[in-house]
Amino acid sequence: MHQARVDVRRNLKTVLGVLSRGRSDPAYRYVDGALWLTGLGEEGAFSVRLVADEVAVTGTYWGDGARWAADHLADLVGANDDPSGFLPQHRIVVTQWRTHGTTWAVPRSLLTWQVAVAAVLEQRVTGVEARAAWAGLLTEHGSAAPGPVPAGMRVPPDPPALLAVPSWDWRRYGVDRQRIETLRQVAKVPHMLARAAGLPAAQGREVLTGIPGVGAWTASEISSRAFGDADAVSVGDYHLARNVTYALTNREDGTDDDMIDLLAVYDGHRHRAVRMIELAGIAPPRRGPRMRLPGPGGGRS
Repeated sequence: MHQARVDVRRNLKTVLGVLSRGRSDPAYRYVDGALWLTGLGEEGAFSVRLVADEVAVTGTYWGDGARWAADHLADLVGANDDPSGFLPQHRIVVTQWRTHGTTWAVPRSLLTWQVAVAAVLEQRVTGVEARAAWAGLLTEHGSAAPGPVPAGMRVPPDPPALLAVPSWDWRRYGVDRQRIETLRQVAKVPHMLARAAGLPAAQGREVLTGIPGVGAWTASEISSRAFGDADAVSVGDYHLARNVTYALTNREDGTDDDMIDLLAVYDGHRHRAVRMIELAGIAPPRRGPRMRLPGPGGGRS
């Protein structure tokens, strides 16, 4: 067991909620005021129990990767995130920054592999479908989480374990052939993931898009969660452009181009602005039934 402490004030749910894949996520739980995570670090699997008070975040770690994870607690809770130069320009961003600016930061989890797997599972499908696939994968092909974790917590499978997942299991999880192939491509190049994590975020995104099946959307999703990328924007997202445009202009028909134009004033901090909008929960009114995203060949990648 290892322990670490970082003297920053943080709301763990708002900072690390981006790592959650739904209520049934085997790698993320919030229980009795503590946030539990499991992961794969450079030295192996770990579990951590995080607790925040008014002045610090404390982590207790178990597993082979505990020392590595404890050494990176500051990164995980965004203690090295630099918001200088971020000047809110829109009313909703101003309001949200006043609310969250002292307790929220961009996390740099460095859990590139598992963040990448989750992002690929989210390509071109609804969140419900992606979360179910993630839960099935970890439950059946992950490993037991070390330490006294809440019941049902699992560590994501490592690249060799993912490559061994049979096609019939992927079908049961509802994962189509194109995403299966992308997952296998990612699992074959751990050196590229490690290289991307060690570069400035924008360059890291560029490296990720060199992996077949990993487009700009997936690279941004990974970069904002794993690399502490305060400027990543998930262009191609089914909802994001409409939500951002609506929050900033009250227009309901926003496109990716509209979103990028509106966020230009936050250059270097565009993800920061987007997260403020997301935390506000603002979205245009629904006018029809929920839609499934296009299948292979269309939508985000």
